[in-house]
Amino acid sequence: MFNVETFEYSQDKFDNWDTLFDYHCVYILENGKDAYIGESNDFIRRAKEHNKQSIKNKLKKYNFKRMHVISGELSEETPSKHYENLLIRLMKVDKKFNVVNGNDGEKPHYIRKNEFELYFDELWHKLEKIGLVKTKDFMLIINSSSYKYSPHTVLTKEQYNTLTSIVHTIDSGETQAHKKHFFNRPIFINGDAGTGKTVVATSLFYYLKNNERYKDKKIAMVYANPSTRAEIQEVFKNVDGLSAKDVISPVDVTKEHFDIIICDEAQRLRCNKNLGLFIKYFRESNTRLGFDDKHDELDWILTNSDCQVLFYDEKQITSPSDIPEEKFKERLNYIKRGIRPIRFAEQMRIRAGNDYVPYIFDILNQNTNEAKTFDNYEFKLFKSFKELAKLVSQKENSTGLSRYCAGYDWKWRAKEDKTLVDFTLDGVDIQWNKQISGWLRNIEAVKEMGSIYTLPGMDLNYAAVVIGPSLYFDKIDNKIKVDRNKFFDNKLKKGVSDDELIKYILNTYAVFLTRGIRGTYVYVCDDNLRDYFSKFIPY
Repeated sequence: MFNVETFEYSQDKFDNWDTLFDYHCVYILENGKDAYIGESNDFIRRAKEHNKQSIKNKLKKYNFKRMHVISGELSEETPSKHYENLLIRLMKVDKKFNVVNGNDGEKPHYIRKNEFELYFDELWHKLEKIGLVKTKDFMLIINSSSYKYSPHTVLTKEQYNTLTSIVHTIDSGETQAHKKHFFNRPIFINGDAGTGKTVVATSLFYYLKNNERYKDKKIAMVYANPSTRAEIQEVFKNVDGLSAKDVISPVDVTKEHFDIIICDEAQRLRCNKNLGLFIKYFRESNTRLGFDDKHDELDWILTNSDCQVLFYDEKQITSPSDIPEEKFKERLNYIKRGIRPIRFAEQMRIRAGNDYVPYIFDILNQNTNEAKTFDNYEFKLFKSFKELAKLVSQKENSTGLSRYCAGYDWKWRAKEDKTLVDFTLDGVDIQWNKQISGWLRNIEAVKEMGSIYTLPGMDLNYAAVVIGPSLYFDKIDNKIKVDRNKFFDNKLKKGVSDDELIKYILNTYAVFLTRGIRGTYVYVCDDNLRDYFSKFIPY
């Protein structure tokens, strides 16, 4: 992707240097202590100019020893100027060298800016590897603490690189509007379930709260989902330097202005559709900001904060109250705003590896005819719920964090009378989860059935997924269909078509099927649908 060529910086060697290319490059002059960053379409000519003895040449006194020439994907004038600007600002923060540039260079705005910023992320890691920049101090801060979001997860190279890119983007002021009447650009991290977004989000928050440059900034961690918010609040409550009050709802964002908002699970931010009793708080929040009900929770965050870091997965949109993907991205890519993208691809939660999540979506959306197997992962289909229940009990006793989950295909009979059974599967009586927040920590809840309101964003060791009777397989049409009369989440199905409803339900099951770290067990109520799944999941 990039070539970094190092030359001994000496007058008598300049004419022996090879011209590497005919385009622009970025270069770093350094003497082990001081550094100067520049860009040029002729680095040999610039080397000679910087080395001239003259009153106007202020660089000669530094007696530079090496010139590092960076070429590759940036070999156009505008991105080269952009990289020069970024390197000057970030190397000043990095402090490996005393950067002697008199100014930060140009801050260009161009149509392929997102693409070249992603390339820059890769370049920085290369410069770090060859010793031209230091390991960022956030690693020292993170590693000095016992802080972890999950006992099963540590920062990997991929997470480290993602965290580096986010921190550099904030440090450089890269998201700030490039001219008047434009908006700041949110940092946008898109990744599948299990790629470690929450670990990076909480680690980023911990770093910012414990860094001298940001300790006086007003920073908050936002979760729209109450159950996930409660779990992270519980984590923060037990970490020195953090507080449960640091983790807030979108409604709280409307009450005061923030310097930085980190929003995890941004796909769960809500719009004014099927909100139920929450509509009261939604309207109050819009009124607080002078908005009408056409505005939503994304608007609140964009309006009431200066810098936004959004972690997003469109595949986990499971309700009509979630802002539709096209509307969400359309607003972020508005010509006077735009985003600063960050790549995030490595599977961290699920031991089955990177192919597992796409495979689950291919099965649910009937996009594959090929069965796959996954080493070191228990992926199993059951004909008997009794057998599944027995195995889940064994796993709970041996490893913990083993739970049932299902779509809302049975009425919540025990809501008013907790002695009632909500439904029975294969002779086993089941109740829905009695609580939302703290459900995973409650050892009494191991026999309860979790819902989409309980489990998004949560890790399980073993997920036992029950695909209820509202989903069935039509053999004539060779298609998975929905029977809305067997689906009892009225808040979700109100005012939506069957096509919309099945999309939400399939995404719900995709969430469930991607919760398990060590394994996923599946029980299907409809016989024909079970036959379909048996082509892709072994008994």
